[in-house]
Amino acid sequence: MQPAEPMSRELASRIASAVRNLEGVRSVVVCGPEGQPLAAVNEPDPARAAALASFLALRAEALPTDGDLRGMGKQLAGSRFLQAAISGGPVEATLLPLQGACLCITHAPGRAQAIAAGLQPIARRFGATPPARS
Repeated sequence: MQPAEPMSRELASRIASAVRNLEGVRSVVVCGPEGQPLAAVNEPDPARAAALASFLALRAEALPTDGDLRGMGKQLAGSRFLQAAISGGPVEATLLPLQGACLCITHAPGRAQAIAAGLQPIARRFGATPPARS
């Protein structure tokens, strides 16, 4: 995730509520850069979900800079983490980096693309889109 001022709990709560209204969303967690839950909707264990989402987001962000990926690191050089989808089982998840936070959404299988289309306008509306890399 991008180093940034941590997101406020109030803003995280507003984002979580807006995302929860997207069709197919089951739960939403907004976590801070250290893996702490800032807001959660319909998530039975927000601390666990936030820690996992933060870990995955940090690893995804680090891949283009310190991950070799068995010789594929050069192909990823200069790229950045924009979104991750986790599939399998009865529930799927989508991770999206935000300005000073990370968003983790669980949803019905096959809904990732439709939900992703609705996430970007929400992030822009709340001013939570991460800045472009220089």
